[in-house]
Amino acid sequence: MQSMIARLPCVVYRCLNDRFWTMTYLSEGCKALTGYPVESLLDNAQLSFNDLIYVEDQEWTFAAVEAALAEKVPFTHEYRIVTAQGKIKWVWEQGSGVWDVDGNLIALEGFITDITAQKETKDQLTASLGERDQELLLNAALFNEYRKAVDESSIVSKTNEFGVITYANQQFCDISGYTLNELVGQSHNLVRHPDMPEILFEQLWSTIKAKKVWKGVIHNRAKNGDSYYVQSTVVPVLKPDGDIYEYMLIRHDITDLVRQTRRVQQQITDHLTQLPNRQKLMEDLQKNAKWKLAVFNIERFREVNECYGLDTGDKLLVQIARLFQMLARKHSLRLYKLSGDEFGLLSDERFDSCHFVETCYRFLECLEDESIEIDGNHFNLSMVVGISQQQNYYINAEIAMNHARESGKQLVFFDDQIDIKDQLSTNIRRTQQLKEALKDKRIKVFAQPIISHGCGGINKYECLVRMIDSDGTVIPPIRFLDLAKKARLYSEITNAVILESFAFFAKRPTDTFSINLSLDDILNPSTMQLLKDLIQQYQIGKQLILEIVESEGIENYEEVSQFIVNMQRLGCRIAIDDFGTGYSNFDYLMRLNIDIIKIDGSIIRNLDQDKNAQVVTELIVSFAQRMGIETVAEFVHSKEIDRMVKCMGINHSQGFYHAEPLSLEQLSPIPDLFL
Repeated sequence: MQSMIARLPCVVYRCLNDRFWTMTYLSEGCKALTGYPVESLLDNAQLSFNDLIYVEDQEWTFAAVEAALAEKVPFTHEYRIVTAQGKIKWVWEQGSGVWDVDGNLIALEGFITDITAQKETKDQLTASLGERDQELLLNAALFNEYRKAVDESSIVSKTNEFGVITYANQQFCDISGYTLNELVGQSHNLVRHPDMPEILFEQLWSTIKAKKVWKGVIHNRAKNGDSYYVQSTVVPVLKPDGDIYEYMLIRHDITDLVRQTRRVQQQITDHLTQLPNRQKLMEDLQKNAKWKLAVFNIERFREVNECYGLDTGDKLLVQIARLFQMLARKHSLRLYKLSGDEFGLLSDERFDSCHFVETCYRFLECLEDESIEIDGNHFNLSMVVGISQQQNYYINAEIAMNHARESGKQLVFFDDQIDIKDQLSTNIRRTQQLKEALKDKRIKVFAQPIISHGCGGINKYECLVRMIDSDGTVIPPIRFLDLAKKARLYSEITNAVILESFAFFAKRPTDTFSINLSLDDILNPSTMQLLKDLIQQYQIGKQLILEIVESEGIENYEEVSQFIVNMQRLGCRIAIDDFGTGYSNFDYLMRLNIDIIKIDGSIIRNLDQDKNAQVVTELIVSFAQRMGIETVAEFVHSKEIDRMVKCMGINHSQGFYHAEPLSLEQLSPIPDLFL
């Protein structure tokens, strides 16, 4: 064996796995390869094998060996050594680790051979290549790198001239769910989603057959049925003679982008008319400083919903939207669907003020000349318009539109109305006043007693909100609630009422109290969470009555119905406030499971003089008694009215005849003040 190893044109070695490659065995070929005798390298007698390795190759060589040992695989590499004569040689080494039975690494074994001649031959060959050949080699290398980059970053496939897949990369397999064998030999119809229009693929084939590049978005379907979207580029690959050889398809997955875009589009689109909505209008208004905005309001549209139902109202809005669209396209105006019965028209600087106002008048004329038929019913439209060309376009146009409605005008231009500007200034001042009152906790709860006819006592109160001015003046809600809604402060007022009334009545467990909630409150997650948390914290559900204003919530039956169910589970009772105005629809009372009806004061106040009011009241009371619903008469202001509501069988009375609302501080010391 020693004789055979000595004749090998290489060095056979065993060494320790240390940083010096401490040699424990070297074959006789060491002298021929390194110029050093075996004795000088064994156990690092004169120098270590690491000393022979070219300085620039020492670190990476050691790292390569360690990496292979960590995986317990052989290592192979090329590096340079410096011989005893100072000559640099290229060597090729192959080796592996030696482990004992316990898996401990005890040594490295391998062999090293001289490849300097091969290296020089390769260098000479490279040097002998002409400049053109080197350029071809470089281009080929670059092409491979480009192909690798495209393959790694894109969904790639190739087809022959007939559209049959001949190649698909791993990304195509991953996103489609098909294996390479399942894709090759098929056409791309295999992943085509059925909702893709045929005409798109006709255009694609027409383009690429004309030797042009086609680009577009394609909706595909994976093997498991999932859909995905790809931004696609189809490139015809031509032969030297110009004929088509194959087609290359490069795609990028844009599924998340498409879905996100659709979500954004849904947020800025009115679901009924598919027109841009108020949010989209606000976004567009930020893009230009020279807009002109008109807000159209359909007069008495609520009566359509009341008399014909919400379905008819929706159909009417769709027809109105179509009329608006035809007119808007004709005049190159942008159209928006704003709130329930409002539309917006937007123009840029191409329209001067006079032209825009004249166009809006033409819109009014065209719309009012139309008789729209819905399910056999004919509707003639009447609208009012507010226009603004100043900053805060939407607010100013709304103010002008409201002014037109209140003043009996068809159209009001914000710039022409000095009193509107004064009103805006007043609103700004009052809004600041309201913000300060909220900050200083001057939004206070007043309680008005409710008389129970059965026992004549007082243990029920309605909580009413008041604002205390900085000078101590008590300001009624009619002065600030509408403004609070416009200034988006309404929820803060509701929260203040909930917090103060709950803390107060929790200390009076024999009393029942009610608070008023609007639809905005019911749809406000933070307000509803506060309400639920405090009901549970104070264990006050059985004392609490939640009053919903009738005209506020009926259009949102599902939300209101779920709210009622949730609150009744917590022990609360539900009252419909101001019943007899708005919809006055007994059907929804049966569906909503109401506990109490509060008959509106506009009916009760004239009960002693108005026969119609008496008939309506008797009808409400009769219905409530049959349904087991309690009744409360609001606005009981005289002895005669009080007598009549008792005779009609109404359960409770509330009004100035019995007591005015008092602050909680006034109520607290004397709970039975009005007995």
